[in-house]
Formats: sequence, structure tokens, C-alpha cells
Amino acid sequence: MDDEASGRASAARAARPTLAELARVAGVNKSTASRALRGYATIADATRLRIQQLARDLQYEPNASARRLFHARTDVLAFTVPSLRRGDADSDPFLAELLDAVVHEASNHQMDVLVCRPQLGSAELDTYRRVVGGRHADGFIVMDLRPDDPRLAYLSAHGFPHVLFGRSQLELEAAHAYPYPWIEVDNRAGALIGTEHLLALGHQRIAFLGCGGVYTFELDRLAGYRDALAAAGIAFDDALCTPSGVSQEDGYRFTAELLATANPPTAIFAVSDVLAVGAMHAVQDAGRTVGRGFPVMGFDGLGLGVYVQPQLTTLHQPIRKAGQALVQLLVSALQGAPPTHLLWPPELIVRASTVGG
Repeated sequence: MDDEASGRASAARAARPTLAELARVAGVNKSTASRALRGYATIADATRLRIQQLARDLQYEPNASARRLFHARTDVLAFTVPSLRRGDADSDPFLAELLDAVVHEASNHQMDVLVCRPQLGSAELDTYRRVVGGRHADGFIVMDLRPDDPRLAYLSAHGFPHVLFGRSQLELEAAHAYPYPWIEVDNRAGALIGTEHLLALGHQRIAFLGCGGVYTFELDRLAGYRDALAAAGIAFDDALCTPSGVSQEDGYRFTAELLATANPPTAIFAVSDVLAVGAMHAVQDAGRTVGRGFPVMGFDGLGLGVYVQPQLTTLHQPIRKAGQALVQLLVSALQGAPPTHLLWPPELIVRASTVGG
């Protein structure tokens, strides 16, 4: 940058208002202006929106370094993910949509998102130790919970703020109020509703794709499937239960193997939409018609279900709403609010993959 351009940039920075000037124009004190800009719920909606709009009009930019030093905070939220890609080619549409919502909502609170991908196994906690010990973030968003999850014990023992996308097994088994916020779509109830839908269509040999899962949400969905079978007086059959999988290729392979058995299923419930789409292709390649005659359904409510033929019946969970709420609950916790626990019912969306044809 030449001297003239550097001078123009310096002048532009100097012309922008300080927080004190913004507060004066808004007719509030500096503390109120600062809290409004950071989205504090203690500031009235009308006041918060007015100050935020005024900041945009005046091109106000906060001094991030000074603010972080004063509050001893990073203004960063850590989000741990298993992977943004499944295998060599398939992206994970669920995770991509959730992450986009998290980043967007964090920016509304003038915060950044540190995306971490811990190594599985004995080194898994190293990422959490590094972030917590180095104060690289103010809090964690934790997903893909397991029944015996060492991450929760570590974060709780260190009193480190975090929010869960799911419920801890402690809460599920002991009706114990987890001392940190969480959000969950009721996976067990959703799978129960979905399996009942297939039973109501007259099917009893219903395969479940994803029985070998290790995550709590997978185990809950399997439990809901078994609840529905038991209520209908149908014995659980291990032969109709496949290993866990994450890709369309897994769904295709599992289904092809099931259809090649001497006593194949007549319907399929997949633990995810991605597996369900792979299952649909396998059913079609086997010369059968996906629909009322051979229904296939998934869980998650991803957009891809609308763009396959036939369109996919699914249990919808509001992914973008969940991402926004995860950030909001964690920000509220950082501000000292008591933990909020949200259990949302999934919505059964019936499409042609179970009732068409």
C-alpha cells in the first residue's frame, strides 16, 4: 500500500465513531450501547435494534482487542465436528447446514466460531484441553454425544461453559437436570412415530438401517423403533438390523444385502436421510418400486429428500433453528443465565417414498 492509500485508510478509521460517541448519538450510556451491540436479552428489543442499526449507519466498528482484554474473553465459540466430509466424495448436508446456522448466529453476536475436529480415541480430549487450557474460546458447542462421553466430564470438571446438541446419558437415566444448556429433537419419539407410520401401511418386516450406532441419538432412534414393534406385538429381529453407516453408499450396500436374503424386509426405516436415499436406489436397482408397496423413510428432514424420486418421507428436525438456538443458549450462559433445556418434537413429513405408487 502506498503512502497516499495508507493515509486514506487511516483517515477512514479515524472518522469512525467510538463507542462513547455512538452511545451519545443513541442517547444511552456506554454500557447500554455495548450490551445492545452484543445482543444482551436484558436490553429491550426496540432499543437493541435501534442501536444496532445506528451502529451500521455510522459504520461503527468495535475495538475487539480492547474489549477482549477488558472482559478477559475471546469472543470465540468452539464447535467440534466429526468431519465435514463423509468418505472421499460425499459431503455431510446435515453438518453443513448446522454449521452455517451456527456461524451466522455467532456473527449476530459479534463472535467468531473456531471449528475443531478432534482425533477419536485416547487423543480425543487433547483438543478440548488445548482450547480450554489456552483460553482459545469462551465456550463449546458439543454434538454427537455418546452414552459414556468423557468430554462432558472434562468440561464440567473444569467449569467450562458449553451447550449440548442432545442430552447427556446422565440426564436420560437419572432424570437429572444437566447443569449446562442443551437442545434435542426427541429422537426416540420420532422413530416411534415413523415406525408406526410404516406399521399402519400394513408392514411388519421393517428393516432398521443403523443399529450399530454409538451415538446417543442413534441409540434413541433404535429404541423408538423397538418401542413401536413391541407395542404392535412384533418381535425384534436382529436379521433386519444393519450396522451403522453415514453415506449413501452404506445405505445402498446394507439394503442390497437385506434384499438378497431368503426372507427380506418389506419396508425400511433409516436412521438418517442420507442412508435412506442410498436405500431407495438399492430398492429401485433390485427392480422394486419405492412407495406404498416398498416404503422407505429417513430421519433429519434434509433438503435432499425433496430432490429424489420419489420424494422421501422423513422425520424433520429444524436444523437451522437448532444451530441458532445453540449459539443463543451458550451466549446466555456466558452472560450468567441459568441453563435452559429444550426438547423439541420432530415432525413426520409423509411423501411419496412411503405412500406413492
